[in-house]
Amino acid sequence: MLSDVLYNIVSSNNDDEVIYFSKILWGFYKNNDISKYRNYFKNLHIVERDDLLLYGKNYPLFRSVLYFNEVPLFKSESQSILFLKNNGFNPNAKLVNLNDNERNKLGNIILNKIIAKIPKEYARYVPKLIFGKCYYLEEYNVELKEYISNLNALCKLKKYNEVEKCIIHQKLPDEKLVKKYKLKLAKSIKLFNKKLDNMEIQYTSITYNNKTYPCQYIHIKQSIFDRVKGWIFGSIDGKHYPAIVNISYSHPKINFMQPFFIFVGDEINVFARAPKLLYFKDNLTLNHLNLTGKHTYFGNWNYEIFEKFVNNKQK
Repeated sequence: MLSDVLYNIVSSNNDDEVIYFSKILWGFYKNNDISKYRNYFKNLHIVERDDLLLYGKNYPLFRSVLYFNEVPLFKSESQSILFLKNNGFNPNAKLVNLNDNERNKLGNIILNKIIAKIPKEYARYVPKLIFGKCYYLEEYNVELKEYISNLNALCKLKKYNEVEKCIIHQKLPDEKLVKKYKLKLAKSIKLFNKKLDNMEIQYTSITYNNKTYPCQYIHIKQSIFDRVKGWIFGSIDGKHYPAIVNISYSHPKINFMQPFFIFVGDEINVFARAPKLLYFKDNLTLNHLNLTGKHTYFGNWNYEIFEKFVNNKQK
């Protein structure tokens, strides 16, 4: 895991710049505020900017807006391309190259599109979804979020030595290895979406701060027949479930205003996602359910905890 690599670097290295770069990556990886390390940014060539909170700043713009799934806005690339053209943007431009006026314009039209899709009481929190602080590696003009995602991709391929070298020397991960991982992930996502198309979403509820929240979940079990199909057609790689649940709100069957849980196997491995709008409004997290994380959560439940969760069913 990336967290293990970062821990090993911090505990075994004497170079302050390497240590604090690793601590910054660790904090960002854990969704923690890294502004407390601001005094080290200059020496580490990290730049803080007020920016749009869209992933893929170096992707074509139509993909950046398509991949935004806090509140899914588009069902296809053609929809996002048409949206951008109608609002005066080149769909193939890159967010990293837009000027401040263009960024503000794009952010505001996305903001208005989101507000039209959500309950009115959440409208005041939408700017937090769109605008905020972003951090870049100045030398490469690459967002820290993307850098960490690519390091994590190499960890999934068990290229731990490569990851350590990238962090110590502040180098970009090998693009071929990142692409190799993304192709494998894309295959798992495709298989998951196909499985989800044929599954019935189950519903329950949780209570947090004396308030009840409806939730949705699926339980993926592997029968002998499923295993045979997996040998022939391929199966979802278990390492990909954190990424899969993170983008789950893009699927039309999943309600993006409700927490969503994926339970895997009889061991009941848990992967969950909670809407940021619920976090901003009610401070809702899922940590009280014996899960770790922030916005995206992971854990392992025994059958008793699972049954308690399931039996709070709502119709």
